[in-house]
Amino acid sequence: MKPLSIVVREDAMVPLDRWLATELSRALGRKVPRALARKAIVGGVVSVGGRIARDPGVIPRRGPSVFVRHFDWLPAIEPAPALRVLYEDDAVIAVDKPAGLPTHGNMDADRPSLVGLVEQHTGGPAFVHHRLDAGTSGVVLFAKVPEANAALARAFAEREVDKTYVALVVRPPVDWPSEMTIDTPILVSDRGLVRVDRGGIPSETRLRVLDRRTDRLLLEAKPVTGRKHQIRVHLASLGAPILGDARYGGPPAERLMLHAERIELNHPLTGRRLVVSSPRPAEFEARAALSRSTRPRPPGTGRREVTAGARGPRPGALPRGKDSRKGKARRKPAGGGGRGPRR
Repeated sequence: MKPLSIVVREDAMVPLDRWLATELSRALGRKVPRALARKAIVGGVVSVGGRIARDPGVIPRRGPSVFVRHFDWLPAIEPAPALRVLYEDDAVIAVDKPAGLPTHGNMDADRPSLVGLVEQHTGGPAFVHHRLDAGTSGVVLFAKVPEANAALARAFAEREVDKTYVALVVRPPVDWPSEMTIDTPILVSDRGLVRVDRGGIPSETRLRVLDRRTDRLLLEAKPVTGRKHQIRVHLASLGAPILGDARYGGPPAERLMLHAERIELNHPLTGRRLVVSSPRPAEFEARAALSRSTRPRPPGTGRREVTAGARGPRPGALPRGKDSRKGKARRKPAGGGGRGPRR
């Protein structure tokens, strides 16, 4: 996109970042968020009257031109992905969210969101009560009518919805049993930081090991509670961060390796059991294939542990006997004498 110059034709009476966002939205034919305009100003991209203006709060006055040198700071318009519907009736709709697509819209009005795609599909409002992180893929259930929305709200609040995720994680230093429960509290700070903390809110995640590899585990995770980043934080706290989860110490991957595989609940209007599943993404199988599989272990067992006082011989060590160090006869020095006098 070429540089752009805009003449300030009258006193703006508003801060530069707000004025610039409005003028650029008009000139470019797309919504430019004020936060992005502020970022461009602070970054030295914008000049006023020939001088770089780094203060987003300055008031533009009539006369000088505002010059934007480039638009590398403005994200390209992303094409909206095709909406994959897993289940739909008159009351609810379940869709398959791709990784990287936010559930709700953000400050960039041109970036597609799952809620926006569902509302375009249904032609009306869509109500959601379980939000997946942008990097997480899988099943998301929406209510299409107010009656179903109220019933879904009660079901989620009373923990009557069974949610199943799969996660590919770093194999922890100590082997886990086939099934386990993490019930450590989670604290969300005022700044939005999430961590395990005794003073946090009670949180529970049930885990089952689906596959063991030399350096990673494929897990099934069932969050009983619904805290922010619950599965990610719980796993990272035990030395098993999710692959691709840089925020909580996970190693690099092409995406966050967390997928909402299934949701199960009573239909909000009919009461019949509703089960919706999303196929596991191919990235999970490809990533798992990079690590050699180990032999399955019986439930409740882990790697062999060595305790103090019960260690066996080292690999390759010789048995004690005539060929061992203690079994060898002491050789006398040549000459038949013992050691000479000390000097």
